[in-house]
Amino acid sequence: MKPSATLILAGLLCATFALRAARLDQPIVENYVGRQVPTAMVARNLDRGSGFLRPQLDTGPFPNLFLVEPPLFATFAVGLRRLAGQALGPSGRLVSALATVLAGWGLFGLARRREGGCAALWAVAAFAVFPLTLRYGRAFQPDALMLGLVVAGLACWDVYESDMSRSRGWPWLIAGWLLLAAGLAVKIVAAAVLVPLIAGILRPPRRGKAVLALLTLVPALLWYVHAARLLGEGMGSRASADNGSIWLGALGPLALGRAETWRHVGRFLVVRGFTPIGFGLAVVGLAWPSGGNRLWRLWGGSALAGLALLAGKLHHEYYWLVLAPVAAVGVGRVLAGLMERSRGAALAAAAGGGLLTLALVQSASTWRTPSEWSALPEAARCVRAVVPPEAWHVASEALLVAADRRGCRLEPPGPGARRAAGEWGGTLADRGPLALIEFYRLRGARFVADVGGGAGDPARLGLREAIRGRYNVLVDRDGVLIAILNERVPRASARDGLR
Repeated sequence: MKPSATLILAGLLCATFALRAARLDQPIVENYVGRQVPTAMVARNLDRGSGFLRPQLDTGPFPNLFLVEPPLFATFAVGLRRLAGQALGPSGRLVSALATVLAGWGLFGLARRREGGCAALWAVAAFAVFPLTLRYGRAFQPDALMLGLVVAGLACWDVYESDMSRSRGWPWLIAGWLLLAAGLAVKIVAAAVLVPLIAGILRPPRRGKAVLALLTLVPALLWYVHAARLLGEGMGSRASADNGSIWLGALGPLALGRAETWRHVGRFLVVRGFTPIGFGLAVVGLAWPSGGNRLWRLWGGSALAGLALLAGKLHHEYYWLVLAPVAAVGVGRVLAGLMERSRGAALAAAAGGGLLTLALVQSASTWRTPSEWSALPEAARCVRAVVPPEAWHVASEALLVAADRRGCRLEPPGPGARRAAGEWGGTLADRGPLALIEFYRLRGARFVADVGGGAGDPARLGLREAIRGRYNVLVDRDGVLIAILNERVPRASARDGLR
C-alpha cells in the first residue's frame, strides 16, 4: 500500500473513532434503550464478580440471568473500565467505537484486494459516516463489537488465502478463526457471513477449510447449550425463558407478509440506516461491473436471507448492521469510478459531501440525551440519597442502572405491565395505574421512582397522580418522583423534595 494511502486510511480510522468518542459521559439512553441498559446491568454485575457463565440483570425476579448471548461485550467493557480507570458507561461506548475502527480496517483490506485502493478508501469513509454505524458504533450494546470482530476475521482469513505460498500465512489464519468465532459468539445472527467466507474468500480445495470455517460456530453453540441447561435446572428466571421463546418465535419469513415489516425495511434500509443518498449509491455501485462482485453479492444475498429469517425482529434497527460493509463498498465503487472520469472528481466530491452532510444530520440525535431522560442524572442522585442499597426499588431499567439499585421494572399500564407480572409467574388483579406497583409491593418492593415529567403522556401523568394519592411521597419535583410503598401520610415538604 502506498504511503499516501496509508496516511489517508489512518486519518479515516482516527476520524471514525473520534466521531464516536464524542460525549462519552452521555447517559446510555439514546437510540434503543432496551438493549443498552440490560447490557450495562450485566457489565456492572460482572465487574462485581457475578461470573461470566451467569450474567445477571438487576431487575427481578431474581436470579434474572441474561442468557441471550455470552457477555463478551460486557467483559470487554469491564476490562477497559479497569484499564482506563473510568466509569462503566464511557468504557462501553469506547468498546463500540474501537470495534467500529476494527471493522473499518477489515473492510479496507477486503475491498482493496478486489476494488483497488481508491474504492476501498471511499468505502471506509462511507462506512464511517453511515447513520447506522454512527448510532451503534457508540452504543453500550454488542452489535458494533460483533461487526468489528466478524469483518476483521474475514479480512485476516482473506490475507491467508491471498498468500499463495502459505509459508507465513498461518498467524493470519489463526487470527481470522479466533476473531470470527468471537464475533459469532457475540451475536450468532451474524452467521450469514460464513457464506461469503466459504464461497467467496476460500480458494480450492475448499472442503477442509469450509469445515474449519463452520467450526467457528462452536463457541456460540456451546453457550446456548449452557443456557438451555441453566433454564432446564430452573437457574434462570421466567423472564429468561420468555425472552428465549419470544426470540425463537420471531424466526421465519412469515412476517414478510405484513405491511408493517416492509415499512421497517423502507425506514431502516432506505432512509435511516444509510441515508437515501448512501442507499442509492450502494445500489448503483453493487450493480457496477467489477471483478469483485462475487464476494459482495454473496455477502449481500446471504445477509438479506438471514434478515428474512429474522423478519419478525426487523423493527430493531441494529440488525441491519450486517449490510453496512456491503453498502459501503457499493458507495466506494461509484465514487471511485467517478474519480477515474474527466470532471468526475467534482461529482464524487459532491456526492460524498452530500452523504456526509445528510448522515450527520440524520444521526445528530445520538449525541443528545432525549428530553424525556434529561432529568435522569438528578433522579439518580435523589434515588441514591433516599433509597437504601439493599431495598428493592420499582423504576425504569435506565433509572435502576443510573442510580445503582436493584429492583423491579416499571412498565406503563397495559400489555407491558401484564408481561412484567407474568415474568414473576403472576397476573395483575386489575388494570389500574398502580396494579403493577402493588404487585411488586406484595413481593417485597419498598420504593417507587419515576423520571421525566410525563408531559403529553396521559398514562404517565395518571400514574404519577395515583402514586401521590396512595403512597408516602419523599421527592416530588419536575422530572423526579420518589415514594415509599406504604399508605400515604401528609408531608408538607413533599413537593419540595430533596434540596
